[in-house]
Amino acid sequence: MPWLALLGVGTLFKLWLVAGVELGKDEAAYWFWGQHLDATYALLPFSVFKLAHFLYPGSEWFLRLGSVLCGVASAVLIYHLCRRHGLERSICLWATAAFATSHWIWHTSSYLHPDGFLVACWLLALWLARRSIGQPSPALYAGMGVAAGLAMLSKYSGAFLAAGLFFWLLATLPRTERARALLCYTLAGVLVAAPLLYAQLSTGFFLPTTLGTLSQIASQPIWRLPLFLLDPLLFVSPLLLWLLYRAFARSLQQLCRKPSPELLLALLPALMVLIAFGFFALFRGQIKGNWILPAFLGLWPWAFERAKLPVRPTRFLTLMLFVGLVHALPIGLALRYPALAQNLGEALAGEALDASYVHLVSAEDRQREPSYSWSERVGEYGGWQAMADDLEQVLAREGLPPSVPLLSSQYGIVFAMAYYNRTGRPCFTVADPRFLFLTDFFQQSGSPLPAEVLWVARAGSPLPHSLQRVFPRHQLLVSLPRTAPGCASMLYRIFLLQPGPPVEGVAVERVQGEGD
Repeated sequence: MPWLALLGVGTLFKLWLVAGVELGKDEAAYWFWGQHLDATYALLPFSVFKLAHFLYPGSEWFLRLGSVLCGVASAVLIYHLCRRHGLERSICLWATAAFATSHWIWHTSSYLHPDGFLVACWLLALWLARRSIGQPSPALYAGMGVAAGLAMLSKYSGAFLAAGLFFWLLATLPRTERARALLCYTLAGVLVAAPLLYAQLSTGFFLPTTLGTLSQIASQPIWRLPLFLLDPLLFVSPLLLWLLYRAFARSLQQLCRKPSPELLLALLPALMVLIAFGFFALFRGQIKGNWILPAFLGLWPWAFERAKLPVRPTRFLTLMLFVGLVHALPIGLALRYPALAQNLGEALAGEALDASYVHLVSAEDRQREPSYSWSERVGEYGGWQAMADDLEQVLAREGLPPSVPLLSSQYGIVFAMAYYNRTGRPCFTVADPRFLFLTDFFQQSGSPLPAEVLWVARAGSPLPHSLQRVFPRHQLLVSLPRTAPGCASMLYRIFLLQPGPPVEGVAVERVQGEGD
């Protein structure tokens, strides 16, 4: 079929775009977590990353191949979900194209990201649920449970979607079928998600609690609802988001008039996600558009019903697809050609847009991921291998063996150095509770502590007090730039920290404002 050929071409294009692009800070963290696998978070994608690294170590494009294949599976599933809804073939193709070319799906199915796996697993659960309408089957209910359990193993938000599917079964099935369906669904889901459930219970839900600052960007309550509604524009185009919101509103109206199993399947999981993340947004200021977008996957076919599209659907869909590509492709191309993206951004929007990135990161997290502009964010995907090699040359000249550990409060440095450093130097995070049981220096380095350690951070970043108390002697070894092709250099300071009285006149450098 021509559309399958087009899907194949798009997949090869993605692989070409990511080839040669180094791991970003989150990607490096996901890779490292996969090498030290546990079930506290995203067990499914991290297991795939671990397997890919085992099969072909040191290859970024092969490491990302699992995400790319998830994108292929998701596109096929969204097409068949629309077909099962009764949409004509041409409209299904438009809906699939809008899905696959949205920045949200394009990025998360090109790079290492839990969303790519969550979307594929949840779409599988939805497709099985649609098949079960009118043809009850224990195998289908168990399959829904397996898919929902895999969604939970992909990302915490999968639990809200799985709960919505549980309530759908409870609300729509006749009494004679309900108990069997709920048992099959729940048992299969719990068995698959058991590693996550056990890990959270055994750690007292430590990691979800420590993620409380993530995307906590709206300190003023008055801005929280507008930002909650508009933040998805960073991930999907305005026309596509309008279609999805419109479908949600019309489905709520139709639910009041004539509820149906198909309509409840689209709405109940959506409501669970929107209520949960609406609470986080309104009461905690945590706002990120891709957290709520999975809620609309069940509504996708409803958004593209021909009768509910504008008067000239072909023209509208063409415009929507064009706007979506204009929204997604520059960001996708920017990571491969950052200089082109930076020059285009400056020409079109100037420095104000570039500097707006800092408002999307909470004040606390700016210490942990110190990029202060979109161009610096793009620059996170390059220059790590060269910096790691330069650093090891300096350390070899200083006579510091690979056994001396490298520490940083900026997790991107720690995980990128762990991936690109050729000497196997141990790397640890400091003062970042999210990685307490993974790479925290005081938890993972053993006892007694090393006699000396290396401290690496972006110039201007403060040394954590917990580290300064143990290693009060600070010797600046070198200042190293990290330059991604086409991006401005970032300067890093490398210090040797030792116990004992401070050396007079030697201190950790700090630039006011940049590290604050």
